[in-house]
Amino acid sequence: MNTEGVNKSRIDKLGALAEKLNWLGDLHLLQQALTHPTYFEGQKMPGDEDNQRLEFLGDSILGFVVARELFKRNPQADEGYLSKTRAALVCEGSLADLARELGLGDYILMGKGSLKNGEQNRNSILADAFEAVIGAMYLAQGQEKVEAFLLARFTTELEEKVGDRYEDYKGLMQMLVQTLSERHITYQLLSAVGPSHQRTFTVALVYCGETLATASGPSKKEAEQKAARLAWQRQDEWVARLAHG
Repeated sequence: MNTEGVNKSRIDKLGALAEKLNWLGDLHLLQQALTHPTYFEGQKMPGDEDNQRLEFLGDSILGFVVARELFKRNPQADEGYLSKTRAALVCEGSLADLARELGLGDYILMGKGSLKNGEQNRNSILADAFEAVIGAMYLAQGQEKVEAFLLARFTTELEEKVGDRYEDYKGLMQMLVQTLSERHITYQLLSAVGPSHQRTFTVALVYCGETLATASGPSKKEAEQKAARLAWQRQDEWVARLAHG
């Protein structure tokens, strides 16, 4: 499975993606950025390359570009705000969304078992692939091109200062209830429907014996985060109710 012998049809398939990326470099490098370690299924040969090194490089470039822009755009902001905002912009969910906009999941090479289970659509896999593509783009086209590509995708959120799109609502809810009582939040799984590669999970956020919110998502983690967000947004209602209960 040496990269020198990569099937030509796979390289040709990257043409549509290369056009979206305005890619001018070697398509084999782009292919490497989309090759998950499971693709070699434990039989990696000399010359076979997955995307882990490119992911490392892309993560560093991404963090620098976003940090620099936040620093420039927010001259009065302290280190805490800048760190939190950068973390929100480059978090797994944010990068996975960008990967989906580009359709990266259609091009990721993985082991047959992983593909069968739909793992190419997981947030973690998509986010890693996006970072690897950034690393490959830097090597193929240089810093100026990769910065332009990133800023075109992050400018809106940089201007909006991220808002609360990727806030950790589970963490916020936990901190909130700790100020109210010694009782803890629980997340109860209500249902899990659909095929194994495309399941929908529904959970309920329960506190003090009351269901504060229910939500659904493609994973338990995402459903819990959505439920926490709903409960957080409705806190004025239920905090007052429980206080007088």
